[in-house]
Amino acid sequence: MVHNRYQQQGGEDAVVSSEVNLLAANGIEVETLIEDNDSITGLRGKIAASVSVFYGASSNARVSALLKRFKPDVVHVHNWFPTVSPAVFWTCKRAGIPVVNTLHNYRLLCVNATLFRAGGACEDCVGTTLRSAGIIHKCYRDSRTGSAVATAGMMAHWAAGTWHNAVDRFVALTAFAKNKLVEGGLPQEKIVVKPNFIDPDPGIRAGGLGYYIFVGRLSEEKGIRTLLKCWRSGPDLPTLRILGTGPLADEVRETATLANVEWLGSKSGDEVLDMMGSAQAILCPSLCYEGMPRVVIEAMAVGTPVIASRLGSYPEMIEDGVSGVLFESNDADALRRRILDLEERRALAGMRQAARRKFESEYTGPRNLNLLLDIYRGVLPLGDRTTTPASTTRTNQDQFESARR
Repeated sequence: MVHNRYQQQGGEDAVVSSEVNLLAANGIEVETLIEDNDSITGLRGKIAASVSVFYGASSNARVSALLKRFKPDVVHVHNWFPTVSPAVFWTCKRAGIPVVNTLHNYRLLCVNATLFRAGGACEDCVGTTLRSAGIIHKCYRDSRTGSAVATAGMMAHWAAGTWHNAVDRFVALTAFAKNKLVEGGLPQEKIVVKPNFIDPDPGIRAGGLGYYIFVGRLSEEKGIRTLLKCWRSGPDLPTLRILGTGPLADEVRETATLANVEWLGSKSGDEVLDMMGSAQAILCPSLCYEGMPRVVIEAMAVGTPVIASRLGSYPEMIEDGVSGVLFESNDADALRRRILDLEERRALAGMRQAARRKFESEYTGPRNLNLLLDIYRGVLPLGDRTTTPASTTRTNQDQFESARR
């Protein structure tokens, strides 16, 4: 299992840890190679990180050494950006080891990986040849130079056939994400959909304490401003509890002076689950295409309905009016109206069992283990897949090396 963790631990890091633990607990021998972003500081760090998209030499040497020592049946890559680099896929291909790559975001299509810009979803670079919009708008760490270098590195791998020929299977978290990835040029036949999961099962909770809760990074793309606007215009709304930290903390702190808004900062995982389980609903007002928010699965596991933007993966995860509620993204008034209507009808209590059933049918550890092992079996040499001829692999590897030079 290969992963480049983030400077601030997020959902992807938790997913990798959960998958490693799930496999190991079920008799699968797992070795991990975990890199980090800690060296990315200042302009020089941003540019160095951008350059590593072409080829991460030191990390690739560690991958090669691990392949020789551990001799895995399958290599599963999660986030390779920026320190591992896509060269890991060619290293595995040369060693004759099949590779699975989980795509937690839209890095292959968008230099900032989120398809989010200027306060909303942005697909300006999807399917384009040069992806100049991402450079013009400085989408990678607000640096035009860094954006240009990172974009050039990514396009070099597209030109070399890395994504078509050096990866055996891509894992998308939702059908929505798969469709976007296909629009961006990935081969549809190589993409399977496997959701995230929660294991161990925390169990359903009672709910009923009357408050609503937001759990996540306090940043623009998460829709925190929509939430704050909603409560600033709603003195008649129930109590909102906000858990998390981030760049918009000052705005949250200011709004938390209202009688019905509380900012509780960061909490432990167990504390978050307990607070989710006692809430009326969890709020996910995202403005971006989320991958598959872990907090939604956690909420369903404890039986708490989710109120979320009608955007991206949320309509797949939430059946409107059954296991949760959807509202139009970036519309604070629509959110307020929906909450007041739910309160008046006392509708949320009746959704708790449906939310829990959704978790039990889609997002448990045992179900995910079966899906994961099926994916691995599907890429093994004795499986049904058609291997790429050695001559084709060599040609594309030569193209990649030429592009890198």
